[in-house]
Amino acid sequence: MADKSFQFRMWLNQLTEKFPGLQKGWGRLLNGLTRFHERFSDPERLSWLKVSPARAHLVIDEIGYGSEPKPSFYAMLATATLIASFGLVANSTAVIIGAMLVAPLMTPILGIALALVRGDAGLLGRAMRAEGTGIVVAIGIAALFGSLPLAVEVTPEMLSRTQPNLLDLLVAILAGFAGSFALVNERLSPALPGVAIATAIVPPLANTGLCLSVSAYQGASGSFLLFLANFLAILLVASATFFFAGLAPYIQVEQKRQLVRRLGIAGIGFFIVAVILTHALVRIVQDRYLTSSIKTVLSSELSRLPATSLDHLIHQVYDDKIYILATIRTPEVLSPDQVDEIQKVLTRETHQPIELIVRCLAARDISATGSTSQVTARNLNGFFLTEKLNPEVMKVQVAEQALRELLETRPDLKLINVSMLYFPRGPVILATIQSSRTLISAEVQEFEQVIQDRLQDPDIRLLTRCMTTDEIDHKGRILYGWSHFGALTAEEIRLRDLIEGTVRREIDKIPEIFATNVDAAPQQGFWAVRVEAVGARVISVKDVARLEKTVSSRVGEPVQIYLWSRAEAMVTTKGYSSIEEFTRQKLKEREAASLKSQPPLEDITEDNR
Repeated sequence: MADKSFQFRMWLNQLTEKFPGLQKGWGRLLNGLTRFHERFSDPERLSWLKVSPARAHLVIDEIGYGSEPKPSFYAMLATATLIASFGLVANSTAVIIGAMLVAPLMTPILGIALALVRGDAGLLGRAMRAEGTGIVVAIGIAALFGSLPLAVEVTPEMLSRTQPNLLDLLVAILAGFAGSFALVNERLSPALPGVAIATAIVPPLANTGLCLSVSAYQGASGSFLLFLANFLAILLVASATFFFAGLAPYIQVEQKRQLVRRLGIAGIGFFIVAVILTHALVRIVQDRYLTSSIKTVLSSELSRLPATSLDHLIHQVYDDKIYILATIRTPEVLSPDQVDEIQKVLTRETHQPIELIVRCLAARDISATGSTSQVTARNLNGFFLTEKLNPEVMKVQVAEQALRELLETRPDLKLINVSMLYFPRGPVILATIQSSRTLISAEVQEFEQVIQDRLQDPDIRLLTRCMTTDEIDHKGRILYGWSHFGALTAEEIRLRDLIEGTVRREIDKIPEIFATNVDAAPQQGFWAVRVEAVGARVISVKDVARLEKTVSSRVGEPVQIYLWSRAEAMVTTKGYSSIEEFTRQKLKEREAASLKSQPPLEDITEDNR
């Protein structure tokens, strides 16, 4: 053992002579370590860190045993790697944590640290062999797993391990101290599983293998850099912890130079990795600042559009130009002009050229009073509503509420959507209304007046977009719209059918006039009947008055008839008919011809025999 330790020191001395430039830096590190040791050499100062000789002997044996490259070591490593690979591919944090708990690679790192502190070349060789082969085995098994026909897809758990930064290094430093201190302190040994979760040795190696299996070499290098950062941080911090815990009592002050030399390579590697990860952290901070700026501008611009919000955002900087894909939820697809306007604002705010693509997801937030644009992302208090609305959005909401209140008494009109249009003379409220008829200007004027009163803005204008529809049931077109789908008593249903049938029969008595649709609905104290009639002439007022009087007397209820008379008819050599009746007759003739062309039933039966 002494010969091996001597050979190890000679190797370090030769390395120092080969790189004399490192001697100065190591000398400074030695002086600092010496001053630190002199300051804290008082047993009372380090009583919380010192361990008893019996505990030290037990810890040394445990680390030495766990650093042996035995078949059981590689079996557990293979198991942990496969578990980590499954967790990364399935994006399962719980499975990845399970891999961290059973991974054995932490102990060889502590073995290397202990060997460097004690100058034990034998332990150093065994631990480095176990760690080195373990790294190769872990990456190889993960690569083989990724090459299986499993359709490996990129998951957030995989992506998070391809871009390490300085924060990961700081976590590894803390985890290295916690792991080594918990190992030497018998009271804290039960905390080792939690330390194993924090160190994350095997998942980065597994992710490296998965990236290599799909030729993602940049991701593989990032994942291996994360492992290397954890490895070096744990190695250095554990070495310092073992030293001050008294696991190397035979090292005197004059031998500190040898200790520094043994840890020099690890220290240089740690410094290089720290510089790389610091650069990565700065880049991430800059990227997050840019992302925050883009989100702020987009949210501000989208707040001007009713019920529109930002759902997801990704961006990429390429050739000094920022390419942005913004996914938004909106009731209406944005126009190219709107996207161009937002793009110009982003360019002005970020001081960089922007190319913006907006992906619109059709969605509306509906409350009990209609649509609302108050819904936002949840804040840290868990709340998802905001009272800070854009004034123009507030106008749209107030106008929608006013229209809904007006249309409650008009079941034949259905409000579909309310939005804002921008014209050179100012904003205009656009209301899309579904109806069986077209609104007249007086109705629109009434709606507009109510909206102006609510908004206290006499300059606001209302534009209605009428969507005329036909609701048809087994009797024909429903002229009173959705009012028919309320609750009716049996007597009301009987009267409705009687009134509609009587009106049809009486109109059919008028020469060359045909009732295409008849719809009766109960009102306050009377029955209202809407009729669509077509023919070669327009029905006169006297005909309607006679029809109203006749129907009222026959059904025993007051009836008011509103007849829409259209001068249209299907004219053939056989005479006049309505288009509906002509179509109905043609369908009957086609059905009769189809039945006539089929063989009699007895002939079919005979053929089957």
